[in-house]
Amino acid sequence: MKKKFMLALAVAALALAARSDAGENLKLNPKLDYSSDSQDGALITGDQMDDGAQAGVPNYILMTGEG
Repeated sequence: MKKKFMLALAVAALALAARSDAGENLKLNPKLDYSSDSQDGALITGDQMDDGAQAGVPNYILMTGEG
């Protein structure tokens, strides 16, 4: 029973993620200077970065990686 619920939850999460608007072609700012405390611009840039944000509701950012 618990496995079926977790599978259904994962399928629902993937379905919602597929519908959501998100930025594409993400790139780290090449001008970042970690040796100083300067304002170097946006940390991450990309296409359609403002499409997913909505006023008045929480906007979550999910970042994953492997190392």
